[in-house]
Amino acid sequence: MLPPSRIRGIIAAVKPKKIIYYNDPLNDDFAGTKIDHRPLPENFKYAHKDIFSRMLSFLLYWIIAIPLLWLPVKLIFGIRVKGKKNMKMVRRQGVFFYCNHTQIVDAMIVQLFVSGARRGYIVADQDATSIPGIRYLVQLLGCVPVPETPKEHKGFVECLKYRIAQKRAVIIYPEAHIWPYCTHIRPYGDSSFVYPAELNAAVVPLCVTYRKRKFCKSGKPAMTIHIGKAIRPDKDLPLAEKRKKLRDKTYEFMLDMAAENENEEYIAYCKKEDEGK
Repeated sequence: MLPPSRIRGIIAAVKPKKIIYYNDPLNDDFAGTKIDHRPLPENFKYAHKDIFSRMLSFLLYWIIAIPLLWLPVKLIFGIRVKGKKNMKMVRRQGVFFYCNHTQIVDAMIVQLFVSGARRGYIVADQDATSIPGIRYLVQLLGCVPVPETPKEHKGFVECLKYRIAQKRAVIIYPEAHIWPYCTHIRPYGDSSFVYPAELNAAVVPLCVTYRKRKFCKSGKPAMTIHIGKAIRPDKDLPLAEKRKKLRDKTYEFMLDMAAENENEEYIAYCKKEDEGK
């Protein structure tokens, strides 16, 4: 008869991983934030260009947020970055980063570990600007809320053009919704790629994968950020084909990185109809 310690070890080894069942890979969200959505006000400004806002934004971003968050986020998530040499291709120019969406801290990981000295602005759901009292603050830290009305769309597009002209980084998560520790790339369309296509700005694809920790193998896996080579819009193509080509190359990079690199599955995502099979 096996000793109790051995039996417990066998049970632990065959115990299934955490499973989350989903219905719609395009719209289901598992962030767990439960924020009450509040629409943007009529007079909402997408870019605060006054001197006071610019100075306060610089202080919050470079003097407080980046130094304060860099080390804790790196240690908690065990972050490594691969492909840094590819950033040489987009020096001193505005750029769009596209990445899969697997953590709440995605709101800062590109600014902290990829964009470097280039200021980053993240396109986010309006939930990010729905928390009472901090809408102005999150904007100063780089949040650009997704528009929901034609008037908002105009201000949104003008803001992106302004940031690219400033040679900043615009960060987009085309999967749109957070699936924590997801190891596969979810399907997404090409609508968000219209912005680099129209502005003829470079797209740098990113992909987050997960790896086992050396000294804590039973805990949550660590994060690796892969940086791809810059993708330039094809100026000879019509706009619709141009944005589709950008999307396809970005999606292909993400699929390749998710498949070719270590990608430890901490949470399994299964379609609802497969539950119980």
